[in-house]
Amino acid sequence: MKKRMRRIIVPMLAMTLLAGCVPDKFQFTGEIGKAGSGRGDLLSATDMGLSPDGDLVVSDAGNNRVQVLTPDGTCKLALGEYGTTGFKLSGMSGCGVNPLTGDIWVCDLRGNKLVKFNKTGAPQLKVIDKMKYPVDVAVDRQGSIYVLMSKQAAIYKYDGFGAFQGMIGGTGKTALVFATSIVIKNDAMYVADYGGRRVLKMDLKGGLIQEFNKKGDYEEMKGPSSLFVDEAGNLLVLDLGDVPVVVLAPDGQLISKIGTFGSEKGQFLYPRGIVSKSAGEISVLDNSRNCILSFKRAAQ
Repeated sequence: MKKRMRRIIVPMLAMTLLAGCVPDKFQFTGEIGKAGSGRGDLLSATDMGLSPDGDLVVSDAGNNRVQVLTPDGTCKLALGEYGTTGFKLSGMSGCGVNPLTGDIWVCDLRGNKLVKFNKTGAPQLKVIDKMKYPVDVAVDRQGSIYVLMSKQAAIYKYDGFGAFQGMIGGTGKTALVFATSIVIKNDAMYVADYGGRRVLKMDLKGGLIQEFNKKGDYEEMKGPSSLFVDEAGNLLVLDLGDVPVVVLAPDGQLISKIGTFGSEKGQFLYPRGIVSKSAGEISVLDNSRNCILSFKRAAQ
């Protein structure tokens, strides 16, 4: 019995010590938002992106709208409304922003459609072809859109007018188990495969470039749910496990963890979105605390 207990306790102790050694190079600097339905308030938000102007684009799912927020939390734009017809939304999940035009694409998970709004908030287009529980969407520099469907192995590609172009990946190493987040950066796609416990980097035709299934040497990925890629090519990943919010170098080495779990100011309970607004500045969307936390890289 003693030998058995020793075999259990030693690995647990090693994991505890290992987690304590994780680099922590970012400091909490403030937070915006609170629970509510007013402009700037949030309710069970599910995703976050960046506009070309550097504003935060938030899928404010509990309020059935998308909000465009300035860094200080001022709502510049609120778009969308609840409903099942036309451009109305009945169950939002992810969102994506055209990096050139600022157009916003919204996944209506329950409504089985995508809705496109221009940067002034006017609805422009509804896409329903082959839509089945869209989870997240990303836009490349040519305006083509790439959609993750719930529990589908491949990525669905559409042109900027909503016409279906074909399936990408979905076989061999690129077969997705349950993907939840997609980002396009510098003509590469990054996909968080929650069910596969990994992040994939692919070219825009679906060819595998790189697979990330660990957070450096510290911990294996347990279920990455959202991600972002900064200007340096670093990956910002939300994951399960002892180290839930991390920055990874392009080669997968762990640069730093971000923040801690908790219900107090400066902590997160259920992180759902992450972006890097500029060098050394990171924002994390908390679905449970209904706020967005800001972190800044500490001077070394």
